[in-house]
Amino acid sequence: MVAFNNCGQPGEIRMGQLPSSSVGDVPGNDGLGTNPDPGTPTTPIVRPPVNPPTQTEPMLTKYEKTITLAETLKADILFVVDNSVSMEDEQSNMSARFPLFIKNLMQINWRVGVITTDVDDEDYSFSDGQLQEVQNGASYLDSKSTEAEASFSRVIQRRESGSPYEQGIYATYRFLERQKNSKESFMRTDASLNVVFLTDADETPYENSNGVTIVQKRNKPDELVKYLRSHWPMKKFQFHSIVVNEGDADCLSQSDNESYGIAYETLSKATNGVKGSVCAKDYGSQLQFMSEKIKDLVKMLTLECAPAYDSVAKKYKFEIKYDGAEKIEVEKIDGKVVYFKGGLPTGNIKLEYFCSSGVLSN
Repeated sequence: MVAFNNCGQPGEIRMGQLPSSSVGDVPGNDGLGTNPDPGTPTTPIVRPPVNPPTQTEPMLTKYEKTITLAETLKADILFVVDNSVSMEDEQSNMSARFPLFIKNLMQINWRVGVITTDVDDEDYSFSDGQLQEVQNGASYLDSKSTEAEASFSRVIQRRESGSPYEQGIYATYRFLERQKNSKESFMRTDASLNVVFLTDADETPYENSNGVTIVQKRNKPDELVKYLRSHWPMKKFQFHSIVVNEGDADCLSQSDNESYGIAYETLSKATNGVKGSVCAKDYGSQLQFMSEKIKDLVKMLTLECAPAYDSVAKKYKFEIKYDGAEKIEVEKIDGKVVYFKGGLPTGNIKLEYFCSSGVLSN
């Protein structure tokens, strides 16, 4: 509301009372504050309207896709096996229960690879984080492999006498470094990573000539996690351990077991993985628990593009349709990745979403 001087009539603006910002805008005014001749008619000033800002809205491209469970739930599983001379029984136990493990992953598109805890020499084919040959020159098994159980049995039961310095964390670190530079990577960009340690010793760094333990960056659990997150920031991962549980003196005294697997348990605890016992007579229940964890971890889809956000409806332009009775709930959308609260059910699932493909001007 604008208030006027009471000296004039209501609503009247006297020419001598024009605000200074208007001086020079009235015809006949010389810009010096003098009034025009009272007898000279004035012409109202008509200013061109200010153009409103151009209205823009994103151009959206619609995507439709039908998928099945096996196409979306991808899990890369790395077994890190202690290949020192004291591990024959444990390797055999793992081999016997592997069929149950992959049977429980029936709806998962899985890959399985094996490395050892030996990091003595990269020239040794079984050392330094190198994937072991599992079948016909291949370095991993997958859900389409024939005779997967027999192939896994051959590779998990080691024939060499590995280093007495068991360094599973270091070996996994080296495995990741190799994967980062590999043209044919075992790790898929849209798959979770699940590492299973099998050892009767803790991480055992080398000692120098004076008997002093030399702990390197690659031996540290937190450094391994940091490296993984720095190079694969969107990857979901877990570490599972079948070791001598901390404080289990009975297990430690059995079968020449060397030490509590504290470093491996630290990784399992930090990533919500399974902590199993290397002294269990049957690894079946532990492996089944791990397979359930793997299925729980794989609850995401990677789309072709990031869905557009509707600021009015306050939701993403993304829909998932499923004819079955199970309810599918989206937990969150982060860029191109969609996370689900309860995983995805078996069967065909239809996705429909819109992505921004530019800006359209009105």
